[in-house]
Amino acid sequence: MRYSAAALAFLLVGCGTGTTSLPTITPAPTSSSASPMPELQPRLDAIGSLLTACIPRLSGEPVNPADNCAHLMQDVAGVIDEVEKQADKLPADARTAVAEVRKQLGEIAPCEPWFAAGGNSADGQLNVRCNRAWDGLFKSYNAVRNSA
Repeated sequence: MRYSAAALAFLLVGCGTGTTSLPTITPAPTSSSASPMPELQPRLDAIGSLLTACIPRLSGEPVNPADNCAHLMQDVAGVIDEVEKQADKLPADARTAVAEVRKQLGEIAPCEPWFAAGGNSADGQLNVRCNRAWDGLFKSYNAVRNSA
């Protein structure tokens, strides 16, 4: 019994009692009626949730092809296409974020093997390029989502 208590204490200390916070793409604290693109809000939110769900998968471990987040990039591009059609409704910084999403989609295009490897490959240059593209895409998509 003494060993069990020690093991439990070690496990609790090892796991930590605090929580780590993963970044998420969440709606801005405005109502959708104040949104310049209320018809796109559900889709923007859904894709933001999917991008957020990709973060734990980018842990350096190989992933199941069905969980490979590279397939999501087509959805991101599709919703950004719709946003661009109405970009004149957005503030200037949001239009800049739309352009940044486009740029990062281009940068992330060769990252299929990186996604499949869980965000880590044997190619150090690919890791750096894809990490930067992923971070940029995540941040700029969040900015677009919160402005639209």
